[in-house]
Amino acid sequence: MTAQAYDGYYVEPVEIKTGYGYSVSCHGDISEESTVAMVFDDENYDGISDSSFKTWTQAVKEISDYAELHELKLLELEAD
Repeated sequence: MTAQAYDGYYVEPVEIKTGYGYSVSCHGDISEESTVAMVFDDENYDGISDSSFKTWTQAVKEISDYAELHELKLLELEAD
């Protein structure tokens, strides 16, 4: 994905490196009230996270750990 428009201005995605050696593209402004959509390398696992996160770093850590348990790679996160 490329830059997204929020309230008339463009926001570049944030790249966060996982503990597994790859980076995840994170889009939007995250807060504890955000709904976080997850995209994995296997679309059967794509969906919405049940957890709440204060930061992108926290979200990437928890969700990439989940991905590793299921032999997946987390590709992208997006907060609404």
